[in-house]
Amino acid sequence: MAFARTPEIVVTAGQDFTANEGSQVSDQIVAYFTDEPEITRPQLGEQTCDEFAAIAWTATIDWGDGSTSTGVIHCADGPYPIEGTHTYKDSDTFHINVTVKDNLDQQTAEGTDTATATINDLGLSARKAADVTGTEGTKVTVKAPFWDNNPAYDKDGQVDPGLTATIDWGDGTTSAAEKIEWPDEADQNVLVSGSHVYDAGIEGSYTVKVTLHDSGDIQVSSTLKATIADAALTAGAPKSFVATASQSSSQVVASFSDGAGAQAAVADFTATIKWGDNTTSAGTVTKTADGKFDVSGSHTYATSGTKTLSITVVDEEGATLTTSATATVPALPTTGQPQAPIQPSMPLLPLLALAFGLAIAASGTGLILVRRSRP
Repeated sequence: MAFARTPEIVVTAGQDFTANEGSQVSDQIVAYFTDEPEITRPQLGEQTCDEFAAIAWTATIDWGDGSTSTGVIHCADGPYPIEGTHTYKDSDTFHINVTVKDNLDQQTAEGTDTATATINDLGLSARKAADVTGTEGTKVTVKAPFWDNNPAYDKDGQVDPGLTATIDWGDGTTSAAEKIEWPDEADQNVLVSGSHVYDAGIEGSYTVKVTLHDSGDIQVSSTLKATIADAALTAGAPKSFVATASQSSSQVVASFSDGAGAQAAVADFTATIKWGDNTTSAGTVTKTADGKFDVSGSHTYATSGTKTLSITVVDEEGATLTTSATATVPALPTTGQPQAPIQPSMPLLPLLALAFGLAIAASGTGLILVRRSRP
């Protein structure tokens, strides 16, 4: 403890004390001082002396929590006590400083750490939080009520600004609370809330833990259950394509979207393609620029015709989507290759002439058929 002094005023230590946060401390002696010449009760009488002290000196108390007030000075047969009344809103250890000013000669003196206030934390308690339900890929909001036993803020319709809260969402992620507010309810004076987007797990249920902390290193937790449903899979428009028989071709056979939105990933899905010719193969899932998904595969059709495909998609939670597609496979010529028209080995007209015993003669205007006579 260190004290500054003028040639006349000397500030000395008062009395250390203990109190609870939010409770008023009244008429607490936080320092003493002396001044010369001394004025005592025997000289002026007790009432007159206190009235004189209030005029002669001014005491300012710095309570160590950022607030100050004017102290009350009493006359005494020895050092003059300085009393103060104050309410500490939060728990901690506070060091009090007192400054005394002589209003008659304008001299001042300061006492540093003239008293220490040890303020107890009254603690927190949790109230029952309601369980929540939601769908993967969409925001879920939880609200957890608490009770702060510190009355300093509740009576003003406020929450302690020193309160912080964290939320463990049960899926490996933790975040700070979005709001800590005063709910104006009979059984709760602190309401913690926050939001989260889940990617539904196989179980679909998570234990959420909301923890409220105060500045006095006190904390309390409340738990609730979040039940998250698998988002729906929605098929796109049916696909159709043309394939060449006996030749392998790669096709996008289906498209779909997942209600989980940005939470959905290619790795979440498997696809199976029934090609409509009694053969089945695995499909390849890819994500498109607009966040949807395509299913593609490669296949060789042995025969022509119209083929109806069946495509099944299964997500990581077991949800199934089945959609269809149509493949048109044109018929090939019987040889398997297109054929050119048959060319006769000799012109048709001479053949007819020979068959009927006709002679062909040329003229300027065309061909003339002449019947030959027998010998």
